[in-house]
Amino acid sequence: MNATQQHLLDTYRAARRAESAPPAPGAHTVRTLRDILRWRRSRTAVPEQAPRTAPAARTAPLHHHAEPTES
Repeated sequence: MNATQQHLLDTYRAARRAESAPPAPGAHTVRTLRDILRWRRSRTAVPEQAPRTAPAARTAPLHHHAEPTES
């Protein structure tokens, strides 16, 4: 069953139940595509920030200025 046949069946069922008819296939395709494109443009317009990491722990510099002791 293709989309048109399914739509006709859904329309028939809705009429029998006194409900409103469903939208035709493709009725919202343009709006959906426009929303997707807008979303993609907004994602590329604002680059993601790199996650901030904690600064590396600093250790005191090793000083070897002391004279070696003789044993």
